[in-house]
Amino acid sequence: MRQSSILFTLFGAVGLVGLLSGCGSGGDGAPSGPVSGSASGSAAASGTITGFGSVFVNGKKFDTSGSSFSVDGQPGSQSDLKLGMTVMVTGSFNGNQRSASLVRQRDAVEGLVQSVAADGLSLVVMGQTVLVDNTTIIDDNIDNSTQNPNRDIRKLVAGTDSVEVNGHIRPDGIIQATFIEQKFRGTVTPEVRGFVKNHADGANPKTFQIGNLTVNYTTALINDMPSPAGNAWNGLFVEVKGTQFTPGPNVQTQGTLVATKVEPENQGVQQADEFEVEGFVTQVLGPGDFFIGTTHVQTTPSTEFRGGTIDEIVVGAKLSAEGRLANGILTAKHVKFHAGVKLEGNIAAVDLGAKTFTITGLSGMTVSVNSQTEFKASGGNQITDLNDLLVGDHVRVRGRVGGSNSVIATRVEQRAADDEVDLQGPIQVLSNPSLTILGVTVNTSGLSNNDFQGLNEQPIGRAAFFNAVQVGTLVKLKGRLSGGIVTWREAELED
Repeated sequence: MRQSSILFTLFGAVGLVGLLSGCGSGGDGAPSGPVSGSASGSAAASGTITGFGSVFVNGKKFDTSGSSFSVDGQPGSQSDLKLGMTVMVTGSFNGNQRSASLVRQRDAVEGLVQSVAADGLSLVVMGQTVLVDNTTIIDDNIDNSTQNPNRDIRKLVAGTDSVEVNGHIRPDGIIQATFIEQKFRGTVTPEVRGFVKNHADGANPKTFQIGNLTVNYTTALINDMPSPAGNAWNGLFVEVKGTQFTPGPNVQTQGTLVATKVEPENQGVQQADEFEVEGFVTQVLGPGDFFIGTTHVQTTPSTEFRGGTIDEIVVGAKLSAEGRLANGILTAKHVKFHAGVKLEGNIAAVDLGAKTFTITGLSGMTVSVNSQTEFKASGGNQITDLNDLLVGDHVRVRGRVGGSNSVIATRVEQRAADDEVDLQGPIQVLSNPSLTILGVTVNTSGLSNNDFQGLNEQPIGRAAFFNAVQVGTLVKLKGRLSGGIVTWREAELED
């Protein structure tokens, strides 16, 4: 995808948000310290609303006593906001206190529901594929029968109901929803944000696509856009508003929106002493040089990596980055991986019917895959689903906790043969020298003091390690497999 300076902006709206409460620095709701090293300065954050009492964005508290609010492009108030909505906050910090001058909410797509998946994990809204997982908040105006976040999108009626979706865009243009609410007759303004493809200014009518939606912009206001000559807009991140959406005849032909306005999504800030962004990696330019959504991020030798390593920054990974923003480039002090579970090892068994597999040496734990799981392979191989994996294959798994002894895989990567075994996840049971993660109990009595590492990957010793951990602490254990038995060799704190 061609990138332009328009993409180097802070608020790619849907491209810049992250997980719900508990994710990001200060995930417990407590303010984090400034990353700039200054006592005060400008502050901004792009992400998901994770709490109120002022506004928490990605777990960070911003005082809103003097704030202005923009909700879907119109003046609003804090009462218009809901958990899971995606926002851009600009303001300032003084020590550990942050204040918002402007809170700006933007959705990813608003329009007609065209289809709802039978498993309730996805839907199509005005040509955009929207993914739903257990972090997505479904508003009670869709389903008031259960408590958040487990309401069911299958209550929606395709072809009749309309919704507003807040979320962030994956590198394939699919929207990962953080909040969905139903919009009722008379309140729907068809709009969508995303990357332009198949731009044809010379056609009649003039069109481009976002996702599987065709946008007819022949009579639209485009004053803020660059010259449309040829296919010049391809790769740009834009916002489109319209008045008339005509569905296509089938799911593959998603329909046409007659646009009233097309504008670049470039309304943000270029400078901030303290800035945090969360979302999917959409482009990697080189080691430590990448984009989260539309924000350009660069790392330095002093950047701290939490929950992963620099070589794991690949297109599709879900990250947050925090640091100083200058001239549209975020120089990261911290980079955090947000699929908190990480596994590596050899496949012990595959159950195609249940869509699960197990890993040798991690007895009792099950890894499940679903329609949202991404499959990758090294060495030129191609894998598309669980059918392509065999017993004995060495894999690296990223995912989230699915239950006391199960993992829901977001990414499965087939790798070259190796004896490495990794187990990363939150501690469930703690009893020095043993700890249990995802149902796997590990006795650390065989580790030396130097085998216990802190967040900076430096040895901290057994006593300091066990003083620092508690139930829920994210820990990574590394081992070697021999004869079906894992010899654990390192325990490391993760953030």
